[in-house]
Amino acid sequence: MPNPEPSNKIPPRAVPVLDRIIDLFAGAAGVLLMLIMFLVSYLVMMRYFFGRPPGWVVEICQYMIFVLTFLGAPWLLRKRGHVAVDILLSCLNQKANEVIAIFTSLMGMMISFFLAWYAGRSTWQHFVEDIPVIEILRIPKALLLAFIPVSFLLLGLEFLRQANDHRRDLKETAAKAQENLDHMKGG
Repeated sequence: MPNPEPSNKIPPRAVPVLDRIIDLFAGAAGVLLMLIMFLVSYLVMMRYFFGRPPGWVVEICQYMIFVLTFLGAPWLLRKRGHVAVDILLSCLNQKANEVIAIFTSLMGMMISFFLAWYAGRSTWQHFVEDIPVIEILRIPKALLLAFIPVSFLLLGLEFLRQANDHRRDLKETAAKAQENLDHMKGG
């Protein structure tokens, strides 16, 4: 099983900064979730007691759910909490698992960096053209979209860290295998 703790092999000063940013984003996602709970309760009370539910509450909650998804994704990846189908992996040895984990982490990194670039370009275009989201409230669409490139940038960096962790684990596995082989030859 891969080491779930973050490695300190990628620039030592960058790791704590990355961890703090990811933790800050996760905390903000938690705050948004609590705000959603309070706003939905407010909506229900206004509808039940006064028969006049405020229409803006549902829209604000939709925006907050959208944002909290992108705020929480890097933290979830760091904790390795994403869904994984490992039926095939359970049949392989540790070395093969580490090689596959390195490959999937590098693929995740490349895809995340590409999506960060693409989303950043789209966000900038929406900002320059001042495109709004028009529902009950009129807000700049770029404000919502801005969370996407930042989240994918953090996801890419976290995938890079995980690839590095798996590379280290692969080296350790190879060293242990060599040690066992040497021990068997010698004894």
